Amino acid sequence: MKSLKTFNKSLISGAVLLATMTLAGCSLTMEQGKYVNGTHDVSAKGKKGLITLTVEVKNGHIIDIKTKSHKETESLYLNAERLLSQIVAKNGHEGIDAVSGATYSSNGILQAINSLPRADGSQPEYVAVGAKEDSADDNFKLEWSIQPDLGLIKGDYYYEEARFRQGHMGSVAIVTELNNANNVIFAEFNESGRPNYYTRLYQNVPKRMSEYNFSMGKKKGTAWVQSALTMEKLMVEQDKLTFELNPDFDPKLANKLKEPNRLKYLGIDVVAGASNSIQQSMVPLTAKIHAKINAEGSKQRFYQQAEKLMDAKGNWTGVTAMLRIVVDTDTKQIVKAHYDEIFADDKAQIKDASQKKFYRQSKYESINYVEPARIGFNVMIDGLNSHLQQGGSLFIIDDLPATGDTGSYAATGFTKRSNSWDNYLKLADVLYKEMRQDSMILEHKKQ
Repeated sequence: MKSLKTFNKSLISGAVLLATMTLAGCSLTMEQGKYVNGTHDVSAKGKKGLITLTVEVKNGHIIDIKTKSHKETESLYLNAERLLSQIVAKNGHEGIDAVSGATYSSNGILQAINSLPRADGSQPEYVAVGAKEDSADDNFKLEWSIQPDLGLIKGDYYYEEARFRQGHMGSVAIVTELNNANNVIFAEFNESGRPNYYTRLYQNVPKRMSEYNFSMGKKKGTAWVQSALTMEKLMVEQDKLTFELNPDFDPKLANKLKEPNRLKYLGIDVVAGASNSIQQSMVPLTAKIHAKINAEGSKQRFYQQAEKLMDAKGNWTGVTAMLRIVVDTDTKQIVKAHYDEIFADDKAQIKDASQKKFYRQSKYESINYVEPARIGFNVMIDGLNSHLQQGGSLFIIDDLPATGDTGSYAATGFTKRSNSWDNYLKLADVLYKEMRQDSMILEHKKQ
């Protein structure tokens, strides 16, 4: 009897298991057969007009989506188009949020997918979705590094800047190996927002190491600096300052993510974030530098020293000090100087809790950084640059802002001595010795 019960129990269990497998199989089959196989053009209204997608379906699954046409603002649509890979991965639009800043374009894409013919003949009603706001810095997923190379960099220096597209200021600095212009050892692109930028906070603000990248990243899913860093790496690794036009480039398609002719220049794979800046500013400026190299060479020498700032125990504070000096090779005079302190790429590396929020930014370019000396850090460094250009000593800086405790708060306000000046003086001594050894600078008096 016991044996029979065991047999019956096993039989029932097997039947349940078989039924479960059958149901699961049906569910899987239904999911695989969600859409009608073939290539379909589907459309829906965006913000400015119809968005038409070409969707390829195999075994009921979406395997590829391309934009056939749209009338949206190009930069906004590029961001909304990032949803296509999510739709393929999910085999549908359900559960996908709109991209912040491109809500209408996003809903146009998602609604078009909703109209894709289904295997069961159903046509669900489309419900518009909003963007998922994510303002917490801790959830910021984009990665890039703004850390300078440690130690000494020196070489022949070239620089160009010009305004473009409504007044943004683009600048390119190139350093080549001494007496070998074919070897690019340093490239840096920066851009400042135009004076009448629609967001007042970023008017005339450099983008490379400021909050701009975080603001843009949260809205559009990509940071301006990421494209700049990609291009700089390309220039240094390939010793490349000029770029050939892409013969397949179609201005009507502009910078489509899925198209091979998405960029005007060959060999450049930078689409989102700074594609306009790269094509309209960085590439033309480096072309000017390339022409200058071939025509006249360099008349300026570049020196940079970067060091990690350590605490009393010899541990990194999470801040890197960097000093750049450019000298005229004929007059031996300083023509440009810039000092900055750059925060680590990760919050955890910054020891001062009050400064963790400035990760991947620098004191000079950050909008919100508060200098304990009670004066703008940028004011201090602009003063240093002016002081040195006018023939002042690298070491006698007592006339510069925040080099001492001065003033009455009640009467005129006051400043404290900034610790950054001590960090600057250490790097200045390193570069000064290097420049004197190269006979590239006249004597500078010390205190």
